Amino acid sequence: MDRRRFLARSGTAFGTALFTPALVACTEEQSQTLDTNSWQSIREQFLLDHSHIQMAQMLLASHPTPVREAIQKHRDAFDRNPALYWEENWRPQEDIVSKAAAKYMNVDPGEVVLTDSTTQSLAMLYNGFKLKPGDEILTTTHDHYATEMSLKFACDKNGATINRIAEYADPVTATVDEITSNISNAITDKTRIVAVTWVHSCTGIKLPIKAISEVIADVNTNRSIADRIYFCVDGVHGFGNQDEDISGLGCDFFAAGTHKWIFGPRGTGILWGKKDAWDAVAPTIPAFRWNPYGMWLGFPPEGEVTFGEMCSPGGFHAFDHRWALDAAFEFQMEIGRNKVHQRTTELNTRLKDGIKEMKHIKLLTPLSPELSAGINCFEIDGLDAETTVKKFHEQGVIASSSPYRISYARLTPCIINTEEEVDKSLEALEMIKA
Repeated sequence: MDRRRFLARSGTAFGTALFTPALVACTEEQSQTLDTNSWQSIREQFLLDHSHIQMAQMLLASHPTPVREAIQKHRDAFDRNPALYWEENWRPQEDIVSKAAAKYMNVDPGEVVLTDSTTQSLAMLYNGFKLKPGDEILTTTHDHYATEMSLKFACDKNGATINRIAEYADPVTATVDEITSNISNAITDKTRIVAVTWVHSCTGIKLPIKAISEVIADVNTNRSIADRIYFCVDGVHGFGNQDEDISGLGCDFFAAGTHKWIFGPRGTGILWGKKDAWDAVAPTIPAFRWNPYGMWLGFPPEGEVTFGEMCSPGGFHAFDHRWALDAAFEFQMEIGRNKVHQRTTELNTRLKDGIKEMKHIKLLTPLSPELSAGINCFEIDGLDAETTVKKFHEQGVIASSSPYRISYARLTPCIINTEEEVDKSLEALEMIKA
């Protein structure tokens, strides 16, 4: 059976996919005109309940109008003719989303794996690493449960070991030199992976990823390819609020959910792998992309078989969400990555400046934007994090607590917030006491 006969038999008309009436159908909801020079206009793209001040969007974001409309468009088309719509659109839509993500990150589309979350990205990455007994993974005491357990599960299978270090003694006084020195001093001849988190949701610290990558690059200059160290980053809490090309960070792999700061469809994420690092990771879940599936059927590959094609997990997903992810990246690009970063910095600096003046509050997140992003952790004298968050909710502020062994309360302003909301959150915080 040749390729053309297979496509005809499956009913997959790739060439006309983008022009099917179902795909271009309009939703009942009318788009509001977006003025990217107005933060109020950007705020109006979200159907948020403003009877509460939303200071926990870093957990799970609201969808802006373009994303809601894209989801509804795909959902309606699937409801009308699910099998045909999938057959006609699975290939071009996966490519469209990969290209939109790649454009935002300034990477090659073939380097982008489409996943369902940061956790899935991390699990696939670490489970797929070709490690052996005696190899060592260097990671930290500040990483999330998803990283810790993904590394543990992988090492239980491959016999590698984990060396977990503290990157800083106190988040308030942490410095770039302290962080990079601690990592440098912990690297051994057995180290094969350095696994870190860009922005710590436990303390709000933003790691100097480029500086860490330089440390690792220096070590790698004296190593063979077989002994190379791979630098892996959980980047979810910097992805969507920092103005950085992922290709320029210096890491080899980058994992992030896109339903947080990117404001993408819930249940979407990415895993990026630098081309010269692809061979280090084997697929975990069979991919439903054309090259791997076609090769299984006996067809020759169409050009280069990429990391994105081989490692994007197959199976049937919530395609109405997955295929709407390009709208989220386009929304971010229309506003401007630099403007989003500046606005995020302004709001979070305003918040931290207010917190530091309160004598009964200890701010744990550094004041400097060099070592912080959009997460601000603090503790109130005599109150635990859970109680603090409850008291915020009673005053109409949606806060969150960090899900770690030692937990802190958090406020996380983003571009949907206003200066007035930051100030009202500070007023609420001033009132919360043991």
